[in-house]
Amino acid sequence: MDEIIVLQALYALLLQNKSSRVSLVRLQTEINENHLLSRLVPSTGNQVLSVHDILETIKRLFPKQTSLTEGQITFYNLQLAELREMLFEMYHASRKRLQNEIHALETRIDPLLEHKATSQRTRLLELCRDTLLNKFQDHGHAAIYEELVENSAIKQPLNLDGIRTQTPTSILELQAWLQLCVANTTLLHRTGSPGWKAARASQKELEETIAFVRSVLE
Repeated sequence: MDEIIVLQALYALLLQNKSSRVSLVRLQTEINENHLLSRLVPSTGNQVLSVHDILETIKRLFPKQTSLTEGQITFYNLQLAELREMLFEMYHASRKRLQNEIHALETRIDPLLEHKATSQRTRLLELCRDTLLNKFQDHGHAAIYEELVENSAIKQPLNLDGIRTQTPTSILELQAWLQLCVANTTLLHRTGSPGWKAARASQKELEETIAFVRSVLE
C-alpha cells in the first residue's frame, strides 16, 4: 500500500511540475496528507512515512533511475504514461490480493457463522418447546392430555414429559407434536363435554402461542 501511495503522490507532483524533478519535502508532505493514508492509519500526530521510507520505496520502484541533490529528486528516463501504467497495475494487483484474502477469510468464517446460527436456532426451538409444554401442563385441564382410554380412537398417545426430552427440527414439527395432543384429547371426550371444551380452548391457545414462537424465530 505504501508503494501505491508514494506513486500516486509522485505522479501528481510530476504532472503538476511538468518536469522530472520533485522536492523531497513536498513529496513527503503530499504523501502524509494523503486522504487514503489518513483513513487507513489512525492519526497520531506523527508522520506516517518518513523521508527514509519514501527514499527506500522510490529506490525499490525505480532502481538506478533517480538521484538526490539538495533536496530534489531527479528521475531519469521516466515517462508519465509509464508511471501511470505502473500505478494502475499496482492498484489492480493490490485489489486482487485483498479480494483473495477476503475470500479466504469468508471461506473460514462462513462455516463458523452457520454453526453459530444453527446452534442458536436449536436453543430457540428447545426454549419454545419448553414454553409450550409448560403452558400445556400448567393448564387447568392438564391431565386430559395424558389420558388414555382402552379401545379409543387414539392410535398414538403422546407423553408430554417424553416430548420434553426431544429436540424439534422445526417449529412445524413441534406444532405437530402438540397438535396431536389436542387431537387425542378431542377424540377422548364426548362433543360438548367439559373435557371436549377444554381441548377446543387449548387449540386456540396452541395456535396463538405457535404464531408468537414463529415470529420470534423469523
